[in-house]
Amino acid sequence: GRLFSGCRLREGFERALFERMPKFFFGHVIKKSSTKTIKVLVHQYVFNARAQRRLKVKTKLLTHDPEERCNIGDFVKVRHTGENVSKRKAHIVDRIIRAQEQ
Repeated sequence: GRLFSGCRLREGFERALFERMPKFFFGHVIKKSSTKTIKVLVHQYVFNARAQRRLKVKTKLLTHDPEERCNIGDFVKVRHTGENVSKRKAHIVDRIIRAQEQ
């Protein structure tokens, strides 16, 4: 047999990656999808080891907005809940940093 089981090693690696994930994201509201749901565009930097460069990656997060205070264009702070709010939502609006002037 092998010294290490591939599955256990992979599970531990994925768990370590998740623990190092940032708990907060900052981004702009780009869409009000449905009731208490917004879509937030987040920019992140990822290091590409092969190219030895930082790459800017855009991510769109479905976010829970319980009080429906956010409007399109607002700059918000979003936090990860640790568990899903619904099937595709696992983030919640922490606070509105800068509101878009209407």
